[in-house]
Amino acid sequence: MVPLLVAAGVILFLGGVALLRWAWLGQRPANLPFVFAGWLAVTAACWVFSRVFGVEVGIAYALIVLALTAYLIIFLGREVRSPKAQKVRDVALEPEDRATSWTRAISKALLSIVLAGVAAIGVGVAFAVAMPLSSHDRIVIGGLLVPALWGCGMAWTLADSKLLRATMVLGSISLASYGIAFLPKVLP
Repeated sequence: MVPLLVAAGVILFLGGVALLRWAWLGQRPANLPFVFAGWLAVTAACWVFSRVFGVEVGIAYALIVLALTAYLIIFLGREVRSPKAQKVRDVALEPEDRATSWTRAISKALLSIVLAGVAAIGVGVAFAVAMPLSSHDRIVIGGLLVPALWGCGMAWTLADSKLLRATMVLGSISLASYGIAFLPKVLP
């Protein structure tokens, strides 16, 4: 029974990743059913693996199989060109060109380093305080979330051309996460 369930999980992963790949290649408004179905299949495959192997080991196996199926789908969709048949590729779109100044560069650096760090630490602390897990698990997962979220926040802030939007999003994440972490202790 276990090999059949594992095979079903792998097939769900293959189908989900293929649907997500087709959605990525398709037109944006019309591909929402493919996105939904793809994520639904990936979630179902994670559930199958967690039921077969247990939650902790099953999710680890599911993530490995998800990565391998994604590599397989990408490998199957590759395009091999001979050097003579290669055409000139289109140049990738650049971010919005904007005149660079020292003040803009300094404010972007402060946003990406300081405010993204404050938001990441806030989310980590909120996770460590508010999640319904054992205290050791909450602390470890919250601590592991901080560098990953900080890196994501930095990358997004540096890629975004609108400083006000980045400030508002990171500021609201900071306020919400610190509110979740510390308001229940302050309020009676």
